[in-house]
Amino acid sequence: MAILVFTRLKDHPRETYVATSGALIVGRIDCINADPTREEWSWGLNLDIGGLPFRRGGVAVDREEAVASLDEAWSDWKTWAGLRDIDTLPP
Repeated sequence: MAILVFTRLKDHPRETYVATSGALIVGRIDCINADPTREEWSWGLNLDIGGLPFRRGGVAVDREEAVASLDEAWSDWKTWAGLRDIDTLPP
């Protein structure tokens, strides 16, 4: 499993990013309040791979916190699924 890549959706009315790892869509983050004095973001991870769905989500005060929360949930899922990151494949 690779690190998450965040891609901004250009045709969305709010600032929205889809998080992917390779070809797997892992989750997304959305700006739900763009007011600079009260910025707010939602984040969600939803993986229905295997027998049980794994869902996490929440609200963050800025985009960086939303990304960090989604990264942490991604790490939790990999542990739950018994997966680990590898740097390179052996020859």
